[in-house]
Amino acid sequence: MSEPSDLFRNLTREDFKLISFDFEQLSKRLQGSEDWAKLVVCHIYLDHIISQTLKDHVPNIDAYFAGGHKSFSDKLALCQAHNLIDDEIAMTLRSINSARNKFAHRLVFDVPDEVKTRLFLEFSPARPPGDVLTDDGFSNFLFTVVMLVEFERIYGIKLANIEREAAFHRGKMLEIAIEMIGGGAFKSAN
Repeated sequence: MSEPSDLFRNLTREDFKLISFDFEQLSKRLQGSEDWAKLVVCHIYLDHIISQTLKDHVPNIDAYFAGGHKSFSDKLALCQAHNLIDDEIAMTLRSINSARNKFAHRLVFDVPDEVKTRLFLEFSPARPPGDVLTDDGFSNFLFTVVMLVEFERIYGIKLANIEREAAFHRGKMLEIAIEMIGGGAFKSAN
């Protein structure tokens, strides 16, 4: 997987038009709410992104979605099976999903500092763990996770386009080579 700074350098203004949601709205939603609500908002956006990733890359994925409700974990596993989401990022997404499920299924409305720190260190082990505990630290962390996964989705689109273009050019080169052989370009002089 590319480093986040490499991904950012490789993104253009045109690529930013491919962002599948309003990132300013995401930022607002993450700023003014309780931590449990921030985690739920993050999860909703991540679910949207992994669904969009599947739509971007998997032929006839609508048949999969038409088969009934697909859980976050189901969609994430399918993304991993198609090498669309890096395993390290997937680990963080699973942890966010697990933390979010506590709110949905156990009516727990607290995100302890230990949970924030564990999620943060899983995602960004080199950074000081206290960063996530500052006033905007948890919001900034969740925003970063969502945007990184979205940039990975966009980068995947770019790579798929490059691969299609390369396949097209390989086909053309093969046609030229066949024409050269058929036209006697390699006949020996007798």
